[in-house]
Amino acid sequence: MIDGRIKFRHLQCFLAVANHASVQKAAVALSLTQPAVSKTIKELEDFLNILLFDRGYRGMQMTQRAEVFFTYAEAAVNALQQATEFMGPAKKAPNPVIRIGATPSMTVSFMPQVLMEFERRIPNVQVSILTGETAYLVDQLRDDEFDLILCRHLDAEQMVGFSFEFLYADPLVVVVRPGHPMLTESLEKSGKSRRYISILPPKTSINRRAAAPLAMAFDLRPIAHFVESRSISFGRTYTMNSDAVWFVPWCAVKLDVEQGRLVKLSPPVTAAKESIGQTARSTGLMMRSNFTPSTELQTLIDIMRENALAGRT
Repeated sequence: MIDGRIKFRHLQCFLAVANHASVQKAAVALSLTQPAVSKTIKELEDFLNILLFDRGYRGMQMTQRAEVFFTYAEAAVNALQQATEFMGPAKKAPNPVIRIGATPSMTVSFMPQVLMEFERRIPNVQVSILTGETAYLVDQLRDDEFDLILCRHLDAEQMVGFSFEFLYADPLVVVVRPGHPMLTESLEKSGKSRRYISILPPKTSINRRAAAPLAMAFDLRPIAHFVESRSISFGRTYTMNSDAVWFVPWCAVKLDVEQGRLVKLSPPVTAAKESIGQTARSTGLMMRSNFTPSTELQTLIDIMRENALAGRT
């Protein structure tokens, strides 16, 4: 029976010392320290209960019994190497995964078209997309959990160590279902403020602060009855089936508005338009400053730029 204590590293060290006739040269070849090589050889000698090398002026010379062991050890290592190479195609590592983090609105509106085009240009490349709020995405990017993230622009102190490339401006808008009372009622004639349940971004979101001027423009203040949610799917379903008023980034509902499933409210006065315009946030892609994209990722980034430019045009 083969002594189970003999490991592949023992054979590697033995062959290296035998071929170089030197512990020092063997250590360099194996990228190990001399003490580590000496310890490994001593372990192998103990396991085999033989002396493997004579230490003399000519260096490390194999003993007669070690020369016999060398023949079999070399054959074993070579056979294992050949087996590993033979199995290589079957064990081929999967294609690298492109890891992207994105805010909910960009996940819904921007990435589907980008990925469909990417698949046409470079098929069979796996892409992983995780959704979260900007602060979470930035923390994950800093920890190397993402290759890039799609999010809003941050303050300068939060951008240290990152590069940001502008893609488009994404304003907060107000949408309702088709047939909603706000589409036909006249505020001037009713003489009272409008009261509908609102769907708002969470308090921690930058868009929550942008909701205030919008609510004022549509005379929906004060907002006393509301639901907080970051979920695009929840907001869409709730709004389509109720009289709720949804405060949401435009890119998240652009397709729904174009296809008539939701209606975007128009600001009633010019002053409101100016106020609402200030709620648009620069949105783009962020990477670590020292990060070099792979060829596949660079192609994906180029497609993002093309789609963003087409949207701005």
